Amino acid sequence: MSTADLSQRIYRQFGIGPLVPEKQIELYVDLTEVRGKMDAANRLEQVINFSEEKTTCQLLAGHNGSGKSTELYRLKKKLESSEPRFFVVYIKSDDELDRNDVDFPDILIAIIRQLAFQLQKSEGITLKPGYFEDRFNWLKKRLTSPLDFDALELNLGFLKLGGHMRASPDARKEIRKYFEPDASNWLYAANDVIGQSIQQLNAKGYAGLVVLIDDLDKMTVRAHETGCPTDEYLFVNRAAQLTAFNCHMVYTIPLSLAYSHLEPVIRSRYGGQIPVVPMTKIAQKPPKKDPYELGMEKFRQIVIRRLEAAQAVVTQVFEDENAQNELISLSGGQPDELMRLVREAIITDGLPIKHDSLKRLKIDGQREFKRLIRAEHWPIINEISKTGEFVRNANQESLFRELLNSRTILQYVNDEEWYGLNPMVVGIKPPEKKSSKK
Repeated sequence: MSTADLSQRIYRQFGIGPLVPEKQIELYVDLTEVRGKMDAANRLEQVINFSEEKTTCQLLAGHNGSGKSTELYRLKKKLESSEPRFFVVYIKSDDELDRNDVDFPDILIAIIRQLAFQLQKSEGITLKPGYFEDRFNWLKKRLTSPLDFDALELNLGFLKLGGHMRASPDARKEIRKYFEPDASNWLYAANDVIGQSIQQLNAKGYAGLVVLIDDLDKMTVRAHETGCPTDEYLFVNRAAQLTAFNCHMVYTIPLSLAYSHLEPVIRSRYGGQIPVVPMTKIAQKPPKKDPYELGMEKFRQIVIRRLEAAQAVVTQVFEDENAQNELISLSGGQPDELMRLVREAIITDGLPIKHDSLKRLKIDGQREFKRLIRAEHWPIINEISKTGEFVRNANQESLFRELLNSRTILQYVNDEEWYGLNPMVVGIKPPEKKSSKK
């Protein structure tokens, strides 16, 4: 095998993204032990199984790239293969919604479209539009832009409606304007269709319906027209509607919102604790600098699994053992960052991955974060680098949330909850204060 062929095979195995169920047996490494014993998929499953109600609504939080999507795929597999078994609709919201502008009407449309599509595809169940026929006709009469959809084709009707909203901000604004005063009727129609689907699923031996909505945690957080941030508007102000679907629901939520002053409010509206998928602990809590060997070994296992799938061995990929450990340390315990670093190192200098390549990647990463960090962020960064802890107040919370969202600081849960700097941030110096000359 040529070096180019080997590089390509390895590059493809280190794809950035969740492990889909068919890849989990081959590639999955259980990180529960180095994530503070948090098995998110198991906890979410237990709530659904133990609930006396046919409806629950749960949230899942974590940094981008921490492994939430992989946990949701695990949950899907568990629910579909265990007894009682559930029909699970997995929705990747990035495929359905504009992450720069997400609101409840868009989510309702995505849920019903994917429910109709996945039921037809997997079970041959064709849902009747029910009360949505009236809603479609009512909406068509009011829209200024033409929207041609057949109200009797539920999947295609919602596909056109959702595509129309995603493609045109003006159309999205107009549809939402007419949706808002009629929201209760749209919810009623949605639950009518959900009830219809559950009835047919029960006849096929399913215990119920579960809808998993992934990637909402990646929504763009900015000021909403109501004055609050967009994530707060969606998950707090819209909570009564997000929790109103008559089936089991799981939404991903931005970590910074889950850890904000609104945490008690969110917990009360969504039925209790918010499971968090933390980063993998590969270093000791500050001020210690030593590696955490168990976490390092788990990440070595991830690397080995991927290399085995590429029919390669570690000695072909890394200059020496220290280069492998250095790359893992640079990842900060972020699974997707581990994948990205391997890919970038291969593209930059080819195989084997050398210390010089990693040094270049670190310099590039520092440049990116240096552009993100503002002067007012530095007191928080300095405090976390010294202690691994930070006590927020009202004046600093928005800054703290910005640092979490950008992954400048990373959250860990091992025996205790603590924070660490992204390794790409370590070494960046704060701007020097200019002395005022008299």
